[in-house]
Order: sequence, then C-alpha cells, then structure tokens
Amino acid sequence: MTSVRWARHGQSEANVSLTLSHRVYDADLTELGRAQAAELGDRLAADPIGVAAILCSPMRRARGTAEIVADRLGLAVTAVLEDLRELDVGSLDGRRDDEAWDIYHQVLAAWSSGDPTACFPGGEDGDQLVARIRRAFDDAAAHDGGAGTCVLVVAHGGNLRAALSRLTDGPPPEDLPNCGLAMFEVTAGQRLTVAQ
Repeated sequence: MTSVRWARHGQSEANVSLTLSHRVYDADLTELGRAQAAELGDRLAADPIGVAAILCSPMRRARGTAEIVADRLGLAVTAVLEDLRELDVGSLDGRRDDEAWDIYHQVLAAWSSGDPTACFPGGEDGDQLVARIRRAFDDAAAHDGGAGTCVLVVAHGGNLRAALSRLTDGPPPEDLPNCGLAMFEVTAGQRLTVAQ
C-alpha cells in the first residue's frame, strides 16, 4: 500500500479570470500561487513523512507548483503525467462565459447523479476521467518509496473531485483550496482509501 498526497496547484491566472482550462488555455501561476507553492514545500519539508517521488500534471500551473515544491525539498520532479491533466472540457476550453460554466456544472451534476456517460462537448465523459485518474493513482503507487514516505501528486482539484466518489465509493469531496492536500492509501488496481 502506498501513501499518496494529492496537492492542488497554487493559484493560477485561470483561477483569477474564471477561465476553463484543459489544453487550449494553459495559464501560469500568479504571484500568490508561487507563494502558496513555496509554503506547501516548506510544510512538506517539515513533515516527518518524507516525499519519495513527485508526479505532476503537464499543465503550467501544476508543473510550476511541483517545481517550487521540489526545490524546497531538494528533489526533482519525478514524472509529468498526461493522465493528471485537468478535466477535458472540450470546446469549453478557454471560455469563461456563463453559458460555458452552465454546461460545465450540468456535466458534473450528471456525473454526481450517476450518469458517467454525460460528456463535455468535444471532451471527456465520466468513465474516461475515472479511468485516467485511476491510472494516475496506479502510477503513483509504482513510485512507492517504502515506509515513512509518500508520493506527492501535484495536479488539479476538479479532476479529483469529479472522479473520487467512484474511485472510493464515498461521497464527492469538497474542492481542495489552492495548495491544499488530500491523503490516500493506494494499492494498484484497487479502490482508494481516503487517509485521515
């Protein structure tokens, strides 16, 4: 069993502008986001549980956060995983208008109501999301550093929140704040356990 800590990236320009961002719009961290990442790195450096590996989403806000944290820990980013990319919102990517956000919330509501076939226009459905987040957790488990360590995943809040209830059979979690942490116990190919 591998201990995995999932960190949401620091504040990004997409967070500030409320722009949907998957691939077309790939915003950098804000100054506050860089400070949040440094503070996260300092918190992890002070924790008795060591970080064995750092995996991150390829998106700038996650990569930037992971690099700052890695620097604080005296490590390098171990792997950049496409499976950790934020929700694939298809043609909504780069939009920030009310219509786009209404569609976004409708798809997430359908997934929460038990319809994983609901799909973002030109994007992914709930089954596709859950499959790739499962693969990402299995990848994290493959980087296990042994007792007293964890694998740090630096990614997004939306993809975790949307997939987690199906990966754990629990209720959907609250959204992680920027640089917030969620903790899991992972065994490859099995259901996740939310660590307390």
